[in-house]
Amino acid sequence: MKDLKQLPEVANRSLAGLTADQNLKYRILQASRTQTVKHHVRVPAWVPALCCALVLAVGVMMAIPGVMGPGQLSNDAGVVLHSQRAGDATDAPRVRADLPDGSVQLTGTGSVPGYRSIWSSSDGGSFPLIGVNGLYYRMLDVPSAVDSSLLGSSVGTVAEYTTEPSLSGTDLILSNCVNQGETVYAVSGMDGTLVIAQVDGVYRVFQRVSFNGNSIKGSEDLADTLQVSGQVRCLELSDVGTVTDSAVAEELVSTLLSNAVFESSGTVSGSQSLLIELNNGFTVQMAVKDDKLGACGTWSCPEFFDAFTLAMGG
Repeated sequence: MKDLKQLPEVANRSLAGLTADQNLKYRILQASRTQTVKHHVRVPAWVPALCCALVLAVGVMMAIPGVMGPGQLSNDAGVVLHSQRAGDATDAPRVRADLPDGSVQLTGTGSVPGYRSIWSSSDGGSFPLIGVNGLYYRMLDVPSAVDSSLLGSSVGTVAEYTTEPSLSGTDLILSNCVNQGETVYAVSGMDGTLVIAQVDGVYRVFQRVSFNGNSIKGSEDLADTLQVSGQVRCLELSDVGTVTDSAVAEELVSTLLSNAVFESSGTVSGSQSLLIELNNGFTVQMAVKDDKLGACGTWSCPEFFDAFTLAMGG
């Protein structure tokens, strides 16, 4: 055979239906572990055929690179071969154990992300919130549940349950979704950004936001309400792109926190959002319109958008 293009056809004809998949890999590795030192063991007839299948699969991947992109090859007959890093047959897939159930994951696919919001919406009134002595936190739709192992220190207990939080005082802990008497917890290292409390028997996370004209207090700046420095994993800015390099994402957030200028205690209403995924598995959000960002107050930071565009190769 002189033409490499004939290799897939020859392989298919020779292998008679054998498939070089994950099960084949496991069977070959298991067969190779059969002891042959102390006594002669008859090698099953299918082992050589399986070995040939694996060798031919590797040959195809080396001879025809890039046909289907990274980790995938295909011939005209539709046979697809997947590449995988070599490892022990008993290795289990690695998962991120630190991620709360249902967390947003900003992996990036090369396409421009559309708008999405993780803030819980209002239901005929105020959005689901907790007020802690004049600081307000809005419930997030994701994660849908938080494990109790992620609870930090106690902030206090809900003193008032009310369906009209805008009419209540600012010198107590109140909520329109967390029952009176429930404990409110901080998230370690993010006391001014996130809190956790039980809603309908499930721990939910809440993000610091503006409410009823209340936003920052005293000399607070954006970094006080968005305590994410050193914890950024990736960023997603709708209609622009996703930054998955953690070092670049951290630098962009540093630019935001250093240059943002407070404009008002109001909110931003727009069709864009900035999602910031953190190393602890949580994600926080800011609403975006033009060069304005809003969560706890409205902030102007054209430097951030310029830097983000440059990071996307613009």
